[in-house]
Amino acid sequence: MSYSYIARQAIVDREQTVYGYELLFRNSDKNVFPNIDPDEATAKVLLQQHLMGDIHTVCLGKRAFINFHTNTLLNNFPRFLNKAAVYIEVLETVEVTPELIAACKLCHDLGYKLALDDHDFENKWQQLMPYVSLVKVDIQQEPIHTLGKRIEQFKRNNIDLLAERIETQEEFDACLKLGFRFFQGYFFERPTIIKNKVLSPQKITLLQLLAKVHQPDVSFHDVAEAIKKDLSLTYSLLKFVNSAAFNKGRKITDIKHAVVFVGESEIKKYVALVSLARMADEHSDMLVAKSLTRALFLSEVERLIAGRNTDNSFFMVGFLSLLDVLLQVPMVEVLRQIPISEEIIQAVLHKKGKAGHFLRLVETYEEGNWDLLGRMTKALHIEHIDIGQCYITASDYCHHLLLSTQS
Repeated sequence: MSYSYIARQAIVDREQTVYGYELLFRNSDKNVFPNIDPDEATAKVLLQQHLMGDIHTVCLGKRAFINFHTNTLLNNFPRFLNKAAVYIEVLETVEVTPELIAACKLCHDLGYKLALDDHDFENKWQQLMPYVSLVKVDIQQEPIHTLGKRIEQFKRNNIDLLAERIETQEEFDACLKLGFRFFQGYFFERPTIIKNKVLSPQKITLLQLLAKVHQPDVSFHDVAEAIKKDLSLTYSLLKFVNSAAFNKGRKITDIKHAVVFVGESEIKKYVALVSLARMADEHSDMLVAKSLTRALFLSEVERLIAGRNTDNSFFMVGFLSLLDVLLQVPMVEVLRQIPISEEIIQAVLHKKGKAGHFLRLVETYEEGNWDLLGRMTKALHIEHIDIGQCYITASDYCHHLLLSTQS
């Protein structure tokens, strides 16, 4: 099970209303900074909370303050982020070089807000001031009674001031009188650990592959090319098409040939099965079978009401409908990772539209609520016995697929 950990500490304004949160990398439940390079820490914050999570949710819709060291600035990592949602904190340990100045200027020109962290008032920072929107001052390192004249230069240039490490009411009051706009410290809030279950890059890749092969206009060539990029899936597919349960003829060694041999409809079901099995934990075999059976069940229902002219949307709705349980990740996060239609999203999240309505019907069948099922099938002009046959067909086919992958 993969988790992301991050420490979040509030930054408040003069009325002690939360303005934003500083995000600090953690690698466990322990609220201490791990012994890693600061550039690596920044990269992990970006990966875990932006690429694999939701930075907007972590910060409760407020601005995120994220530390950046030399290499992450020079390599333009800030551009991974929404400029309206973040402050780029330039750490006090960076070396001010022409390259770093150019990187900061680029961020500024692109509309990002830059902050100087733990400012020590040395002259070397003057070269960055044209691009800086906020200066953070550690009042435990820079005594409050010495700050009055030292911060005047920032006020004159409309650079906001943030007082860090405020621990008492007296310190807060003193910084208010000096004209600080923002405040941070234990007096307001200690850093809190946010722990989230996240999808690994491998699982995201599987979801995207699944979505690709289920596009209505996908070709055999596209399916074969997508499968070839995944060595494990390539191996398991060749094993499947050459199994005694599926193929009693000549051996097949080419992926494109395998895709054509199995057929478009069957290959999509097989990719779904393998994706489910590889995304699931070891204890989830029964849930894998239930997920695939539901997808096949909805596919059979779609064929019942639409004949052969189906677009696999019902299959995808059924397949996706249990992924949040299987992956232990919110459904919104699962759907965010894959390119699917708004119709499918609405069906899965809110059971809206035709596919969503039939998802309700399938769930009613699974629950054994026969009175409600009878009313639903009557309203849809479908025979109760036909729904039962759809389930039997789906269950048998799922069993066949599972056996084939184990042979």
